[in-house]
Amino acid sequence: MSKMFRCPSCKEVIQTGQPVCQYCGSSIDGSTAHAEALKFQAGIDACAAANHIKSLNYAAPVLLLLDATILFLGSDDEFFSSTSMRMSISILPFGSLAGAFGWFTKYGGLQTDDPDFPEAKQTVKKALILWAILSALQVAVLARPF
Repeated sequence: MSKMFRCPSCKEVIQTGQPVCQYCGSSIDGSTAHAEALKFQAGIDACAAANHIKSLNYAAPVLLLLDATILFLGSDDEFFSSTSMRMSISILPFGSLAGAFGWFTKYGGLQTDDPDFPEAKQTVKKALILWAILSALQVAVLARPF
């Protein structure tokens, strides 16, 4: 199966296994092509993972509303005081925080020519801050006696 990578000379996306770039005519070494294909795929994977993390951010306002309701209005309602509800609310921020931290562990030092990678990295930085704040709020909610 042929993999894709960016030509070291012209940066156009080409397939491995070609002796020369179809765009600029530069000769392509097989080992260089393989190494570049791995980096290219890592960039794609990093951007896809960042998009997944970004999609979790849409749950943040809902979680914040639930936390605010519990903190400021109390938890006398059976819905908010149930163990299953407390567990459901408590998992999301810590899981999302772990996911963002894990992204930086895996992809934070990645060197790639992917034009979407800088935006993906910025997206995950914002998510890391968001989920760190919500995790701290979550600790306050969970520490509150019910």
